[in-house]
Amino acid sequence: MDSDLDRLGGALKLTYHEDSGATIPMGLWHTGHASQGFFIVGRILSQRAFHADALCITLLAAFNPVKGMDFKTLPSQQFLLKFFHTIDHQRVSEGCPWAFDKNLIVLKSISADDNPMHVGLDWCDFYGHARDLPLSKMTRSIAEFIGN
Repeated sequence: MDSDLDRLGGALKLTYHEDSGATIPMGLWHTGHASQGFFIVGRILSQRAFHADALCITLLAAFNPVKGMDFKTLPSQQFLLKFFHTIDHQRVSEGCPWAFDKNLIVLKSISADDNPMHVGLDWCDFYGHARDLPLSKMTRSIAEFIGN
């Protein structure tokens, strides 16, 4: 379904006059139904292309959104997720890091007014857990050493 739209969209060619740009009239510039939701843009850090349907099914199973989720592929190994409930969006954002097919998935929350293609998706935070560390060694300098 999405791949057919992507294929047809890729076949479109603009003439020189059409490619010059256009200004959207203020009457059309409003928040519509399509922008209602909570958005996350993601990227798989891998040299290999991913199978969009497999990724969508895997993310649905992992995230288990209460109110559902929309999935759209973007260029450069990126994808856009739209959640319909703030709890689903929050759980996915706070549950990072995620992986798919042994590759890291970088996720960033965006607003409906952001352009998902201009979001930096080159890094993500990790949290480490050190076990059996004596209380006297739980210092900032030891934590920085372990983290580095």
